[in-house]
Amino acid sequence: MPALELLNRQRKRRLDLILFRRFAESALTKVMERVTRGSLPEEIILVFVSDAGITRIHRDFMSIDGPTDVITFQHGEIFINVDAAERQREKFSGSFHRELRTYFVHGLLHLSGLEDLTEQGFEEMATVQEAIVQEVEAELVLEHPDVSQSESRAEGAKRP
Repeated sequence: MPALELLNRQRKRRLDLILFRRFAESALTKVMERVTRGSLPEEIILVFVSDAGITRIHRDFMSIDGPTDVITFQHGEIFINVDAAERQREKFSGSFHRELRTYFVHGLLHLSGLEDLTEQGFEEMATVQEAIVQEVEAELVLEHPDVSQSESRAEGAKRP
């Protein structure tokens, strides 16, 4: 299994990287079991950034202005925009943490060779992505009942 490094390079939201690592390691295993199109890099570096951070990456490496939710580089870096996750949470009355998890699995699927540029690719990726997120979330709640409680508290927490 690839080594996994998590980095928080934003200051807008507090993130529990230990809790996220639990999810990430299990999701990584699920992706490796389900998707056999490509091989994953030896190391995956997950970086949480803000709108400003991902906008710079988007512009510098893809020549596209403005923020996006997640950017994946084939050598193993996944950049997740916490501001985009917060906007999605507000728009759909969902969970901030679930958005982050979904973005991570999305990045892993890209590293595994799935693409979402066509309608068929998009649908396949969305189906696999949702299934993995749901499976891992269910396992984590069964193994660590404190997970859902700590996330519930964090959803309402504001950064000082």
